[in-house]
Amino acid sequence: MPADGRGGGGGRILAAVRAVVAAGPGGKSGSGASSGKWWVAFSGGVDSSVLLDAAARVLGEAAPDRLGAVHVNHRLHPDADAWEEHCREAAERLGIAFTVRRVTVRTAGRSGGLEAAARAARYAALREALPCGGPVLAAHHRDDQAETVLLRVLRGAGPAGAAAMRPETVLDGLRVVRPLLAVSRAEILDYARARRLSWVEDPANAGSGHDRSHVRNEVLPTLVERWPGAPGALARFAERAHEAAAMLEALAAADLAAARGRTPDTLRASAIAALPLPRAANALRAWLTAGRGIASPPRRWLRAVVEEVAGAAPDRIPEASHGGVRVRRYRGELYAGRSGRRPRLPASVRWRLDAPLDLPHGRLAAVPEEGRAGNGPGRLAAARTPAVVEVRFRRGGERCRPAGRGLTKALKDLMQEYGVPPWERGCLPLVFIGGRLACAPGLFVCDPFAADEAAPAWRIEWTPRPG
Repeated sequence: MPADGRGGGGGRILAAVRAVVAAGPGGKSGSGASSGKWWVAFSGGVDSSVLLDAAARVLGEAAPDRLGAVHVNHRLHPDADAWEEHCREAAERLGIAFTVRRVTVRTAGRSGGLEAAARAARYAALREALPCGGPVLAAHHRDDQAETVLLRVLRGAGPAGAAAMRPETVLDGLRVVRPLLAVSRAEILDYARARRLSWVEDPANAGSGHDRSHVRNEVLPTLVERWPGAPGALARFAERAHEAAAMLEALAAADLAAARGRTPDTLRASAIAALPLPRAANALRAWLTAGRGIASPPRRWLRAVVEEVAGAAPDRIPEASHGGVRVRRYRGELYAGRSGRRPRLPASVRWRLDAPLDLPHGRLAAVPEEGRAGNGPGRLAAARTPAVVEVRFRRGGERCRPAGRGLTKALKDLMQEYGVPPWERGCLPLVFIGGRLACAPGLFVCDPFAADEAAPAWRIEWTPRPG
C-alpha cells in the first residue's frame, strides 16, 4: 500500500470522511453549513487516530479553523492521564484545537455495568464540551457494528435494538456522525501503518473480562474463521433491522392514531384489543416509550396488558404494573403512568393568578381572555375573581352547580359524571374563592363564578406532569 494510505482501505476511509464533510456540519449538502466546525471524539486509540488524521487531510489547510479534537478522560486506568497527554500532542502536531473533559464514572443504579456507565459519562461530557450539539465524528467501524448487533441480539433486543448504530444519530441533543461504519478494522489498521501513526492501547480491549471485549476477542474471530463474511453480514442485518423497525414504528403510529381516546394521553381499550396480539403489543410499546421516559417493556408484559387490561370485562377496572409503570383501564380508556407513591400534596396554597403555580405533580396557569364564544370549562369571570385565590384538593363534602346546569351536586358525583378516573380525583387541584369551590380546571366552573360570553375572564389550565 502506498505510504500515504490512499490505496485500498485508505482510499475508502478518505472517501467516507470526504462525503460527510461535503454535507457540512449541518448535515445537508449545499446548505452553506460546510464552513462550520467538526469535532472528532478522540480517545487516542487506533480507530479515532485514523479518523482524526483522515479528517485533517480532507479539510486540508483550513483544518485549524474547521476541525477540533475532544478527548474524554474516564480516569479508569492508571495510564489515563498519559493517554490524555498523547491525544493533546497528536492534536498539536496536526495543528488542531484540543478539548478535554475529565469524568467520574458511576455505576450505582445503572444497568449494563461499567461499560454502559462509561459510555453514558462519555456522551454527557461530549454534550458539555460541545454546547451547540456537535456535530461530533465518532470512529465506530464495521466490526464495531457487528459486535453491537451480536450483543444486542444476545440480550433479547427487537428490530430497533438490532439495528445497532446508525451512520448519523442524535443522542440527547448531540449529533453523532459515524463516517467509518462501512470500513473494516483491517482497513483501519492498514491505514494507520501506512501513515505511520502512533496510538494508545487500552489493555481492557485485549482481555475478555467485559462483554464487548469477549465478543471482539473470542466470539467474532471464531465466527470469521468459519464464515469470513460474518462482519459484513451482521452489518447488513443491522440495516434490515433498521428498515423493519421503521415499518413497525409507522404501523404503531397509525394504530395509535386510530385508537386515540377522549384525551391525547389515553387509548380506547376496544381498539387495542381488536388488533392482532403482536400488533397491539407493538402499539402499546410505542405509546409507553414515547415522551414518557419509560424503558421498553418486555413483550410478555405487553401481551398481558392487551389480554388482561384492554380485553377485560367492561365492568372491571383492571391494571397491570411492571418496572414502575402502571397501565389501567377506566370506562373503556387505557391510562399509563408511574406506579410510585401518590405525591404529597399541600392541604391548601394561595395562588397569584398572574404567575403559574407549580405543584408536585403539575402546573396551574391562568390565561387572561377578553372574551370569546362559549363559557368553556375553565373560564372564571375576572370581575368576580380576586388577584389571589386558594387552591385545595378534594377533602369530601364539596358541592358545585356547574355553569349552564340546573342542579347543585356533590363534587364526588360530578367527577364521576365527567369521567375523572378514581385515582386522579384526589389529585386534581381545585380553585376556591371566598371559601367556595369556584373551578375544577378542565372540567367546569361553578356558578356564580363563570364568565359571560364576552366578559373578561381567566382561563384556568391544569397541566399534569407526565407519569
